[in-house]
This record gives sequence, C-alpha cells and structure tokens, in this order.
Amino acid sequence: MSDQQTQNSGAAMEGGGFYNRNSAMQASGIAALLSLWEAACLTVHIDQGPLTIVDYGSSQGRNSMAPMRIAINGLRDRLGQSVPIEIVHTDLPSNDFSALFEALASDPDSYMLGASDIFPSAIGRSYFAPLLSPQRVHLGWTTWALQWMNTGAIEAQDHILAGMSASPSVASAVAKQQASDWECFLRLRSQEMRPGAKLVAGFTARTTTDTGWEWLLGELWSAAGEMRKDGLFSEEELNRLTIPIGLRSLEDIKAPFIQSGYYADLRLQHLDLVKVSDPCWEEFERSGDEATFAKRHADMTRAWSGPVIASLIADSRNRIELVSDLFSRFERRLLENPRPHQPYMAAVVLSKRP
Repeated sequence: MSDQQTQNSGAAMEGGGFYNRNSAMQASGIAALLSLWEAACLTVHIDQGPLTIVDYGSSQGRNSMAPMRIAINGLRDRLGQSVPIEIVHTDLPSNDFSALFEALASDPDSYMLGASDIFPSAIGRSYFAPLLSPQRVHLGWTTWALQWMNTGAIEAQDHILAGMSASPSVASAVAKQQASDWECFLRLRSQEMRPGAKLVAGFTARTTTDTGWEWLLGELWSAAGEMRKDGLFSEEELNRLTIPIGLRSLEDIKAPFIQSGYYADLRLQHLDLVKVSDPCWEEFERSGDEATFAKRHADMTRAWSGPVIASLIADSRNRIELVSDLFSRFERRLLENPRPHQPYMAAVVLSKRP
C-alpha cells in the first residue's frame, strides 16, 4: 500500500529487499500515473541545469526506476543529453536504503544503467519535516505514501485500519489528522519547489461508499480476531493493532485549494480517482492457482504493513512469531475465498506558482 510509513511509528517497509520483491500491486498503480508524470516532465518550467528530482517515500527503490527513467529522458530531450540531474530518494531513517542502492547498481531496470551525469542520493527523514533547501526541486514524485498519518495515537476497536473504522469518533480523528497532514505536506513541499516546479502524487483514496480494501483488510482484521479468540492477543492488544492509514476522498484533497485556487503557492492542476487492477488476480484467472494467489497477496500486504504491526505489539511479546502467525492465518483466509483486490488511488498533479 505504501512506500513510507508514519513518522511516529518509525517503521519502514519490510527490509532485506522483501518490499522490492513484493510490490507488484504498487507497481500496477504507478503504471496508471506514468502518462501524467511524463507530461509533467515535458512541461515543467526549466531554463537550465543542473536539475533536481525528488522521490518522496522511495522505500527500496524498485518502483522508482521507471518514473525516474522517464524523467531523465524527458528532461534531456529538452535540455540536452549532458545536463546534470540529481535524484534524491527520501524515506524514514529505518528504511532499507542498502536495498535501494543495490537496486540502483544492479537491477536490470535501474535508471543508472547506461546513463551519465546522474547523481542519486538519499535522505533518511520523514516528509512531515523539511527535507531540502528552499527552491531546490524542479520535479517531485510520490506514490503509495501520503495515506500514512503522522500519528500512531488513533486506535480503532473494529478494524485493523484506522480509516476503515465505523466508529464516528475514530472517523472524525482520522479526518482531522489527514487534513492536517495534507496541508503540512503541501506547505513543506512548496518551500522546496522552485517557481513553476511540479509534483505528481498517487495515494490511497476512496469513493463516498467504497475503498477497494474491504475484502483484503477485512480478512487481515478477521485473522487478528482469530488470534484474540485463541488467547494470543488480549482485547487491549487487539485494539492497539490499528494501522495509521486513512483514505481521503477527492473532496478532502481539494479542500485546501477551494478558497483561492492555490494553497501555499501550489495549484491543484489535475485530480482524479483511479481503480487499480490486481496483477495477482489476472495471473490467478490464467492459472487457477489459489495457493500462489493467496501467498502473493499475503506477502504484498506484509511487505507494507508487517513492520508497523510489529511496532504496535509490546516489546515483551515475541513480535516476530506473532506477526508470522497473523500472516499465516491471513493467507489461509485468502486461500479459502479468493477475490480481486482493486483499491482506489488518487492521481494528483501539483504545480507551483511561477
């Protein structure tokens, strides 16, 4: 679901390259954004190099290769093949940056292969804090990250995902936090962006009635409930297992821009809602292999949620064993009732006032 997690939890994606190997769903959503990204690269205001591109919430880098390659090609078509380009990958300090740099060096899809005068670097800090000096960024890119909230304090008693709770008090707390987080992100990025710069973002969103996560995360919550019934979690521990993610509507995303058309000198240039296809389901329809389908979805879900779930379990407990049990139960439930997982993603293009 994400390439960055909350500042307060300090939990990044599952390390050891596990996220890179299990992020096909995220890649499917990213593919739906690439035409917007290419258009941004071809129309962003630039006069000369060097150029700076920032990949906010990069995780372990595999899903950054295609968009960064598109940006390099687009910018060099405009300014010449020798223009220096700096690419800055940002994520939490706990992120597996070694996997990112290994991918840059050896992945066959690395944007570094065959390229010259490309200068990658990384910053280990949450994007809810300043990351770069003022007016440095020409292009920004972020996917599957902005749904994570800058708090771990919201607990839901009826769901593993804060944003899917039916509790009015939880829903209100999530909405308030997400509004604050969105405005914070916009202000900070605007400070870093040059006049005329652009930022493309894709993140988990919803319609008024549907999130697209009902089946998948409903089964994860049911697996946690099974562990409570078996005495492996107390009621208090189960309540604490609340992943700090919300799901904005398009109206929520528009809200800061309504009064004047701009917020913090940023304009909402493009906004729509995309239903992401399920690559696992497409494979399942060809093969009929329920076991592979269930394992792939269980591993993809663990890749983005496993570390934060572990962080919500007391230090005194065997976190590794409990998380492994949870995802084993989850996988069995998916095996029994396979369905396509088709989440919604907001596709956003922001441009800074020239």
